[in-house]
Amino acid sequence: MGIAAAWLLFIMGTCLAINARVGKTEAVAPLAGGALPPALLGTSADSSASTAAHTSNPNVVTKTVTVHAAPPGVPVSIDIPFVSSHYPDGLHALVTSNGLRGDGGLYVPDNPKTVSWANQDAAPGAARSTVILTSHINFVLNGSLVIGAFADLTDYARNDIGKQITVTLADGRVMRYQIVAGREYNKQQLADSPALRADLYNQTAQYGADGQPHTSRLLLVSCGGAFDNATGEYEDNVFLYALPVAAASARS
Repeated sequence: MGIAAAWLLFIMGTCLAINARVGKTEAVAPLAGGALPPALLGTSADSSASTAAHTSNPNVVTKTVTVHAAPPGVPVSIDIPFVSSHYPDGLHALVTSNGLRGDGGLYVPDNPKTVSWANQDAAPGAARSTVILTSHINFVLNGSLVIGAFADLTDYARNDIGKQITVTLADGRVMRYQIVAGREYNKQQLADSPALRADLYNQTAQYGADGQPHTSRLLLVSCGGAFDNATGEYEDNVFLYALPVAAASARS
């Protein structure tokens, strides 16, 4: 599989712009890039990716508290209940379980209203790693423009840090997550930086604020930034991170 493979992924060629014109349609100012908040940097004794990216002081001892929770489960839906630009009544979207595409990229559903869980990596409830959900910003389906499930990731990152979303699992459990941070990176930057991709998609570290239980984190990812009509692609990817409510206390 997939632990290492997920670090290599970024979404290209999957989203179409709203009201795109010939030439380039500029997006609003991008989100912050760079380091994530401390609760999202991760602690892992056996993660070469993490230790390479985050140099530790040998005189400082870090205590990680492991969460002993119910077994991880397959997600079947996601609910984002608050108002956003394209979803004034909130978002409810089905989640499908999918592996990598044939070219090694993250699978993005044909139906722009549906979300895909990257099943080669962590599942909700896992004690470590990054649970990855992907979807579209928007998409032309049968000749009509359809707003995607993740059209408002940038909105959430700007306006909704600290709010909660829920993921329902196939066994009926409902997991609550608190939005912690959003980041945006140019796709070329992602392609050129294995270390950055390793941090964004990390599948070995645990996450949580100091003094709180450490566990897995949730990542919602889609296209973003400026749209170039000449290439038919958005130039960036947007990453929205959340922690299980019991472990979430960081701010971006």
